[in-house]
Amino acid sequence: MRGAVMKSLVRWGATLGIAGSVFLGGLVGIGNLPGLGNLEAVALPQDQVVKKLQEVPVFTLTNPKGEFVVLSRNNQSKTVSQVGFFISKQDAQKFLDNRLKKENPQLASTLQVRPLSLADYYKIVLEGKKKSDSVIYTLVPTQQQVASATSMLNANGKKVEQFNGIPLFVPKFKKDNSYLTIPVAKGNERYIPFFFEKEQAVALLDEFKKAVPKEAENTEIQVVDLYGVMEALNTSNDPSINKIVLYPSRESINFIRSLAPNQSPAAKPAAAPAPKK
Repeated sequence: MRGAVMKSLVRWGATLGIAGSVFLGGLVGIGNLPGLGNLEAVALPQDQVVKKLQEVPVFTLTNPKGEFVVLSRNNQSKTVSQVGFFISKQDAQKFLDNRLKKENPQLASTLQVRPLSLADYYKIVLEGKKKSDSVIYTLVPTQQQVASATSMLNANGKKVEQFNGIPLFVPKFKKDNSYLTIPVAKGNERYIPFFFEKEQAVALLDEFKKAVPKEAENTEIQVVDLYGVMEALNTSNDPSINKIVLYPSRESINFIRSLAPNQSPAAKPAAAPAPKK
């Protein structure tokens, strides 16, 4: 991904929504929450974390003023307010079309899907913690990838009814618990790709198996949670953590490319025989 492209995304503003299957009785309205312009002044010590998250777009809903939509519900006499950021642009649009336009057509007519970066979601969460914000900021995963993650975990002997979180898929080696690496852009450094789609991880692993058939049985795909990765990026002193690169879904990659048709596309991942811990 080109940093300049994502910077243009950031300037577009903030938005909000929540998964349509979560709170069917919720009241949707415009909340008194900050727009992205207010977030630009937030000073973060985790600059490297932000840099990695900057390359991944997320999608939410906003009114013309750039204000967030808040979904509220009563839970044991307590009002719970929640806002969401969709990993998939299509999911955000479906939530607007299939849910909000039915429940509150007047409000929905003023809203639109807007992009921002995962780094900005991270900033919003940190800013909310500073203010003891009662609003819950939620990332909404793609249900197909949640199903894939659940299926893979069960196939590997981990009995789970559903994967809770945002699944990431990581091609790795079984024997020494090391990871497949790829070149990113120009240069000799290699990085560990964490994919938002199982299909992307499978494609990379298939390429590697063709290139190095003798290692085919020594490979697998590990499922991890994005929140755990973000925490590790923020707290771990392991130098290999710096080699992690979050690779957006194909849908998101196509979206970013559509914003800058004259820019060179992101380098296609290329499998390499050498593992990297």
